[in-house]
Amino acid sequence: MCAKLRHGLALLLGLLLFAWAPGALAWIETSVRSDLVTVEVARDGTAVVTHELIMRVRGGPLKSFELAGVDGDAEVLPNASVTNTRAGAGVSDSTPLLIEKSEDGSLKIEIDNEKGLRRGRYLFRFAYKTNLVGRDLITAKGAGVELRWVGPRLESGVDSAKVVFRLPRAAKPPHVPDVQSPSAGIGMSEEFDGVFLSNLSREGEIDVLEVVRPHVAKGEPVVWRVQADAGAFDAFSQEAGAEEPVLVEAQGPHGLPRAALWAGAALAALLYALLVALKARAVSLACTAREARARVLLPLPAPLRGALAGIILGAAVVVGVLLDQPTGFGVLLVLSMLCASHLTPRLSQVIRGPGSWRGLEPRWLRADSSEASLPGRFLDTGRLPGFFTFVLLLGAFGAVAVLVFKRSPYFGMMVAMGSASLLPIFCTGRAGELPPDPVARPRRLLRYLIKKLAKRRGVDARLVGRFPEGSEVPDELRLEVLPRRGLRGLRAIEVGLEYHQTGTGPVGMPCVIVRVQDESAAYSALPRSVVWTRGRDEDERVTILRPKLPTYSMTLALVERLLVVLAARKRRPAPGAPKSVRVNQAPVPHAA
Repeated sequence: MCAKLRHGLALLLGLLLFAWAPGALAWIETSVRSDLVTVEVARDGTAVVTHELIMRVRGGPLKSFELAGVDGDAEVLPNASVTNTRAGAGVSDSTPLLIEKSEDGSLKIEIDNEKGLRRGRYLFRFAYKTNLVGRDLITAKGAGVELRWVGPRLESGVDSAKVVFRLPRAAKPPHVPDVQSPSAGIGMSEEFDGVFLSNLSREGEIDVLEVVRPHVAKGEPVVWRVQADAGAFDAFSQEAGAEEPVLVEAQGPHGLPRAALWAGAALAALLYALLVALKARAVSLACTAREARARVLLPLPAPLRGALAGIILGAAVVVGVLLDQPTGFGVLLVLSMLCASHLTPRLSQVIRGPGSWRGLEPRWLRADSSEASLPGRFLDTGRLPGFFTFVLLLGAFGAVAVLVFKRSPYFGMMVAMGSASLLPIFCTGRAGELPPDPVARPRRLLRYLIKKLAKRRGVDARLVGRFPEGSEVPDELRLEVLPRRGLRGLRAIEVGLEYHQTGTGPVGMPCVIVRVQDESAAYSALPRSVVWTRGRDEDERVTILRPKLPTYSMTLALVERLLVVLAARKRRPAPGAPKSVRVNQAPVPHAA
């Protein structure tokens, strides 16, 4: 009975708590993902500010929110709407917005839908009109004017804020001022702290300046500044109107002198043409020394190819700087690089003439770089002088890009991209892609094997070289190894390199050559799977063995294994056979 009473009281208490519980409050979380603002300024100083604000909504429903920090004289324009940005959303998904300006200067934005906005990403579009001249946000400064506009304060902050200024076209294009320059006022850099990136384009009678702030903190009122020509606005154009034709003639984009830009483009074309021609001559001489044929990506004579590469690079500078076309600059830069690029040289089909193998002195194993004597070492990253030259030039490009970037991020990025023109000069047509020197390439391997085999007893190793007829200089080196007590028919165990052509050039792989007499004990000692071919005479048989991995240690292990297999063993007496005993017999004396 007591248990039933307790359960009943608990149930009654639960019902009372449920009946007294207040209505659940909706949970809403919003965050601004991006804010794109277009400020279109007319010649009289009035402007239309258009916001395209992307907001992420969690929970909901969201029925209204406030945007603080808008222009004080804002006149809201009609046709404001919100659209769901989800994939497949169409025009029918847009919802009207009701916007009202509050006394504190903020905008109250209300969704004209009883259901509000649920979870998702939404694009809010709205615009208002303001007078920048009337509020002294366009003021004279030096020879031009300065335009100031303060963005709204976002409660959640934003990772990327972008403002597009559309201004009347004038003689001097607009640009973002450098707040660290000496011309900036005291405290100016603190007031406009932050990093601003800009990009300028000209569309007919309009100058379009895109300014990006990478990060905006919570509640931060960002001040956007633009310096423009006084002739862009009626209130300031009377003072600078007479100088406009002269400025248009003398200056190019971003206020740079046109004569200096043309001279820079011509100088870049000339230097690049000379570099391409020098590189082509060096590669041709190096290929001749190694009996190879030089190949280029564009099959044209070297002088014509160098001139074409220089002209295209100069055209890229003109298109990128004078015409403000970054895409055209990139395309022409790639074309100039293709004109300067070399392919892997092709080995000339030269049949080696007769020669003889002779023993060589250890001095032939002394390290001397055959690549050092080849021309073009300062234009090859595979060699030390060329590597340091390449790094030095890259550092120069980087330093210039950083200096230019402070004044114009667009030009700074172009200088950084221009450093790619060094790649075909220093990274193609390298000496490492040439056919290897058969005398210099195997020296390290042979020195390693001689040092290791010197510790092994009963082994003779000597350096041999092949001498063409009529020459006292060998054209190939090998190491000849033999056990002192070898099997019958063993003639030589030779270690050398064989070369395989790859996409990056020839690669030398170690190999072991075994020479034996046909049908001899040495011939039968190796496995039947070994493939034999005819050697230097009718009775000689030759096989080529390769280590499992082309390393020095694996090659040494293969040679040591062959020395064990092909070495003659001492005969042991059969078990139970009588031992041969040598007896010294004394002379038997004669009987008396």
